[in-house]
Amino acid sequence: MKKYATEEFEKYMEAINTHDFSHVSKVLHKNATFCHAGQMKATFEQIKAYHDNFWDTVKESKFWATDVTLIYSDDKCRVYTYQYNYSGYVEGEHVESGGTSTDVFVKNNEKWELLHEHSGSMTPDHDD
Repeated sequence: MKKYATEEFEKYMEAINTHDFSHVSKVLHKNATFCHAGQMKATFEQIKAYHDNFWDTVKESKFWATDVTLIYSDDKCRVYTYQYNYSGYVEGEHVESGGTSTDVFVKNNEKWELLHEHSGSMTPDHDD
């Protein structure tokens, strides 16, 4: 049963929860960029390092999206906004957190790929 309304978004959420960047990379555009915590990751190596660090830091992490809204869509581009959420263990302590994210998917040779992600945390006074 699908949890999300579109196949590309579903595949991305599933890929993140594998904790294996080889799965995440299959949904990324070759020119993908990520902006997390105010820092731009503009190469696959930087994007991989970000994901690997998260999975190494937040053990047994589970990631999901709520309030997913498709704010723009045409034949070649889809833009989503959503609340991201995660839970897991940091140094043995259970943690839960989240934030907001905007993802831009583009259609490349009949396949939807994530071109850009911009996320901000939900911490007080965070200006991201």
